[in-house]
Amino acid sequence: MIRAVRFLILSAFVFPMVVTPVVAHEDNEGDTNNAQHRLEDLRVKRDEAKQRLQDRREEIQQKRDETGDKVEERLEIAKQKIAERIKKVFAVIVRRLNAALVRLDRIAERIATRIDKLNERGVNTTAAEEALASAEVLGAQAAQAVGDASAAIESIDTTELSVREAMHTAKDAIGAAKDALKAYHKGLVAAIRELKASAALREATQGAENED
Repeated sequence: MIRAVRFLILSAFVFPMVVTPVVAHEDNEGDTNNAQHRLEDLRVKRDEAKQRLQDRREEIQQKRDETGDKVEERLEIAKQKIAERIKKVFAVIVRRLNAALVRLDRIAERIATRIDKLNERGVNTTAAEEALASAEVLGAQAAQAVGDASAAIESIDTTELSVREAMHTAKDAIGAAKDALKAYHKGLVAAIRELKASAALREATQGAENED
């Protein structure tokens, strides 16, 4: 009986000493497994966060590209509208140049009519005729220049990338037409001056003859 009691007492002390390391070992294995799982979870979450960040970057870049395309498209539309307005302005200028050419041609016709009348009266209009002939050459050049300007404007295509070059060409053509019309006007003024001189000379001659 005493031996049985001693065995029980000894077992009470020894069993915990044996079982505790085993349990501790199992707990350590459980902790290790839990740590590994936590690490794996953290890495999965990190990868997911990284992927979300990458997706966000791609989304932002896509929006930037779309915005850039829209801005570029709006700029092209704005440029086209500006080119169309400039083309309309050029067209108005050419109409005015054509109107000026018509007025100068009418002046030249009146000068020619006046020269014919003076010739019928026996007035020497040689100088006036030569001046008018020179003015007519300038008139032909002016008509050509105005025609070139009109053609340059009509050839402007506001949808082409080379529209700016076409605008510069039209602008230069308009400038050349203006200069040609100015030269034509000066030529007609010179013809009128010679015509008046011929008429004045005729009147002076007639006055002297009447006095005699």
